Amino acid sequence: MLSTADRQVGMFDAAPLCQGLVGEDSFYTLLAEHGDRIVADADFADCYSQGTGRPSIPPSLLAKVLLLQYREGLSDERAMEAVRLHLGWKVALGLPIDHGGFHPTTLVKFRARLLLHGKERLALERTLELATELGLMKGTVEQIVDSTPMLGAAATQDTVRLVRAGVAKLIAAVMATDGEAGGELSAGLEFDYAKPNEKPDCEWRSKPKREAMLSRVAEDAERALRAVGEAEGLLADETVAEAHRLLRELVGQDFDLDDDGVPRLHRGTRSGRVLSVHDTEMRHGRKSESQRFDGYKLSAMATNNAQPLITSVSVAPASEQDGPQAPGLIDSQPEARRPERILGDTAYGNGPARAELAEREVGVLAPVPTPPPTGRFAKAEFEIDHEAETLTCPAGKTARLSPPDRKGQRTAHFRLSVCRPCPLRAQCTSTEQRNVTISSHEDLLQAARLALEDEATAEHLRRTRPRVERLLGLLAHRYGARKSRYLGRRKAEMQAAWAAALVNLNPIGAALGHGTA
Repeated sequence: MLSTADRQVGMFDAAPLCQGLVGEDSFYTLLAEHGDRIVADADFADCYSQGTGRPSIPPSLLAKVLLLQYREGLSDERAMEAVRLHLGWKVALGLPIDHGGFHPTTLVKFRARLLLHGKERLALERTLELATELGLMKGTVEQIVDSTPMLGAAATQDTVRLVRAGVAKLIAAVMATDGEAGGELSAGLEFDYAKPNEKPDCEWRSKPKREAMLSRVAEDAERALRAVGEAEGLLADETVAEAHRLLRELVGQDFDLDDDGVPRLHRGTRSGRVLSVHDTEMRHGRKSESQRFDGYKLSAMATNNAQPLITSVSVAPASEQDGPQAPGLIDSQPEARRPERILGDTAYGNGPARAELAEREVGVLAPVPTPPPTGRFAKAEFEIDHEAETLTCPAGKTARLSPPDRKGQRTAHFRLSVCRPCPLRAQCTSTEQRNVTISSHEDLLQAARLALEDEATAEHLRRTRPRVERLLGLLAHRYGARKSRYLGRRKAEMQAAWAAALVNLNPIGAALGHGTA
């Protein structure tokens, strides 16, 4: 049952007794005086039953605890210790000095309730509403987008530990459904899976012996998959079916069957590879050729003004590209707050990203990706006439565009009689004639190149786009979003949203005459 906070000041409340110690310009005072404008009990009314059950801890109180916890980077246990012992926390939460705090699992259940009822972005949305009241969102027709790595909470497992953990998970799922069948499954396997993180005895430095052992591990996993698949009724259980599907994926991503049906280690790394049985959504990612990471990619969109505010965040597997995240960031915002144009780097300037945003009537100001130089004329140096459906080369010769193929691409084939005598042929092609393929988004790319030829537009992009990088730095380093606290993408996204709320409370706190978050 929903319980609301008692606003009556008590004799032993920390706020009136310790306000001088905490300071008028502190974040604790900001929460104490304006916390109800950030999170209120009414915001969580549909998360609790009305009139039945035990009274809850006021949800606005737990929401403020979450903000303080993310701000100071504390675990659940340490956060509840701070509720009990830290005077600043007691002032911020409106608690009496002798308040004993709550059990740490209270926060676990509260976060689960937020996810269950779709309230994981509530604090971020409320900060934006408050910023609008304070006039901090005026004139925000543009937003800036960028991303940063978010490391996963689970350890990345190598192939042996990954497959062994997958088998152990399948055995545990079968055991929970049918103890006798689980015992038979475990007894019928070559290896013991009581401690899946322990590797079988092997001379791992010897390549032939290592690869032979890897094949044995994969064969044992296949044995487990066949046994469960052939057993009557086991796959009808959802947990067993999910563990069976996961193990099949783990074996398939790292092994190939040879001509004799023996699984052999796959050469190379397949894209979208599962890294951990504990968090199956983590992926390999890279921010650059040299900077690699495992986990997720945190994308954020922010207003483009003197005091930028984060308007939306999303978390995707690290292997995902940046460009496809932009439409989701826009869709998650209310219609009235959606930008007319976004600014980004080259990752957001490709054709598919521009096309998706054009469908939402959102413009893109971002550099157009360019292929590496080849010493010959690039496609951008050819003039496209979409109305006449022709392509003109740097020498002034014209070729007609072919009808679109299944991917919407069109090709201009310059005739041999045109290319062979051309004085620019050596600068254009290494073959006898030049063929140029035009994507279905070429009109958007052409318009983007023209826009950036304007010096004022290019200078606007160069000067203002880095604003979002400072906010991402605060998210990642000041408020702990560089590494996920939890397993799973949705929980990581919840963490990112509450950290973004703290970023927004910096300019809000300044506008209200208090310290930064």
